[in-house]
Amino acid sequence: MFDSTPLRERVPAFRDVGLPPNGPDVFWRRITPRDVAAITSLERVAGLLDHPSYVVTSEEIARDLARSGVDLAQDSALAVDGRGHVIAWGLVILLPAQERFVDSDVEGAVHPDRRREGIGSALLEWQEARGLAQFATSDALLPGWLTAPADERATAKLALFEGRGFDRRRWWFEMERDLADPIPEVPLDPALTLVPFSFELSEATRLARNDVFQDHWGSQSTSADDWEANRRLPIARPDLSFLARDREGTVAGFVLTETNPAEWERAGHSYGYVGYVGVRRDFRGRRVAQALLTHTMRAYRAEGLEAAVLDVDSESPTGADGLYTSLGFAPINRSITLVKEF
Repeated sequence: MFDSTPLRERVPAFRDVGLPPNGPDVFWRRITPRDVAAITSLERVAGLLDHPSYVVTSEEIARDLARSGVDLAQDSALAVDGRGHVIAWGLVILLPAQERFVDSDVEGAVHPDRRREGIGSALLEWQEARGLAQFATSDALLPGWLTAPADERATAKLALFEGRGFDRRRWWFEMERDLADPIPEVPLDPALTLVPFSFELSEATRLARNDVFQDHWGSQSTSADDWEANRRLPIARPDLSFLARDREGTVAGFVLTETNPAEWERAGHSYGYVGYVGVRRDFRGRRVAQALLTHTMRAYRAEGLEAAVLDVDSESPTGADGLYTSLGFAPINRSITLVKEF
């Protein structure tokens, strides 16, 4: 049962968490913005093992290093070899929303050629210590979660995290739909209007997203800063993103799209990724999601994309996995959220 004392009283009161110790041909320092290109190159190689379907872009790395609340002098670690090549990196991000739990996200990787040397273990030990130091600043009467994503195929990563007490807490299906197959016509509720996403409607869409996902596992509100940083990434496709609005202008539902051509080579075909799809509670049961998704899939096909891809909670409270299956999506992979709770 959860202990309702302040989080800072439930974790060691770390004040200064030093870097992992140097080792043979391993030298640790803090990350700077000048490291973005080297970290991206490392992620491209490590990702083939750690997250084969997902390719991290340099802009996503730069976004995370520049996030509000991230202090690179404390929240980052980077290892280089004797020639100055980056062989490992790590970040611990204390997320601003603290509604149901206090969340420190653990990010990072070790170059495949330098694995089985204890570098990953040293990095994760440091990340846990840094996360606890972040928790030690919180008066929240909430659980503290150290969280990390893992592809189900990344067995070495799973073993590393589970060896330090992280639990497999939630599973997610990656689902794909071939756009060569017929796309059904699902008319939008006549009380609603379908409009393209625009930056003028971005804040209204963020508020709709926060409302839609408030009852979803592991979801907390997205801040305005994080939302706008994500919307401005080159992979974001406002031209392939759509909203449903009522007569008062309320955003009733949304589909937000990303495309990352670097991922298409791994997949063997092009696709649009549905980063977000959701419908406000007052508008559910009116086939709004189906209308938005089928319209979006036709837009993908007109753009020349070959498939649509999305991720869904395997235990979605809205039964979204069944909705996607009914529209022709099928599971192609699973990922896991790992959690260590305090």
